[in-house]
Amino acid sequence: MSLGQPLSHTGLSNLLQWQAKQHNHIMQRAARYGDPIGIRLLTALEGIGAEVFTTAEAVSEGAGFRLSPSHVHSLLHRLAASGLITRAKRGVYAINDPVTRVPRAHPFAIGVALVTPSVVSHWSALQHWGLTEQIPSTVTLSSLSRTFPDVSLEDTSDGRPAWVVNDVSYEFIAIKPSRFFGVAPIWVNERNRIPIFDRERALLDTFHHFRIFGSLSVALEILEDHLAEIDVERLVAYAARIEIGTVAKRVGWTLELLGVPPARLEPLRAVLSKGDAPLDPGLPARGRHNPAWHVIENLAAYDVR
Repeated sequence: MSLGQPLSHTGLSNLLQWQAKQHNHIMQRAARYGDPIGIRLLTALEGIGAEVFTTAEAVSEGAGFRLSPSHVHSLLHRLAASGLITRAKRGVYAINDPVTRVPRAHPFAIGVALVTPSVVSHWSALQHWGLTEQIPSTVTLSSLSRTFPDVSLEDTSDGRPAWVVNDVSYEFIAIKPSRFFGVAPIWVNERNRIPIFDRERALLDTFHHFRIFGSLSVALEILEDHLAEIDVERLVAYAARIEIGTVAKRVGWTLELLGVPPARLEPLRAVLSKGDAPLDPGLPARGRHNPAWHVIENLAAYDVR
């Protein structure tokens, strides 16, 4: 049968039988490596919505079965060996699907569990809000911490370090506490509620973190295509709150170019830094000097008259 061809009744029946056999096989392995009490512990954790859980949470649930902390630690080791859970980092685990043996939890849920506190941001946030059609190959998050988890390390396609859990890469960008705002808890599915930067806060980083986004063209294209979906007052307030003069310049210049009335941009003028800065720091600083926003218009691809 070719891919994409619908299953016959017999084929579907055979598939369901195979899945049932696989499930029973895994349960038998769990009984051998984790024993039935381990399955009961996972069921209890699932019951409280803990698809990603800490050792402390497992110990707390295990107390209901009169399990000692050392017994719970041993069970977790055995359950991981049997493929029923994945060790995300030391002290954090994700419950696996019994057939596929990959975590049931959404990757965002695993990401925010790796470093606490953290929030889905940058490319992942933009993609979630529909502000980019690019599908990120790495889950991107912002965190207050520069100490990262003890999981596998690899480089992103751009050569930045990323951490890997079950073949999914996670990149953490450290930010200052004063810039940890604009967080919107959202449900990514019926089980996982995740902190994520809202549209305007995610967009703001495209005017600032060029090592992630490459150039200002990302911000310009998003605003050209989605200006009607953006709360301009909120974006302006965020750009003023972050207190980075060059960011305020770029945001103000871009919004004015797209026809936002100057009166709505006034909060940005109070935080403009001295001197003229290139709109795109990755390009040669050559172009017209804009006296209103103190920027060098070095974007040849855009009408900056």
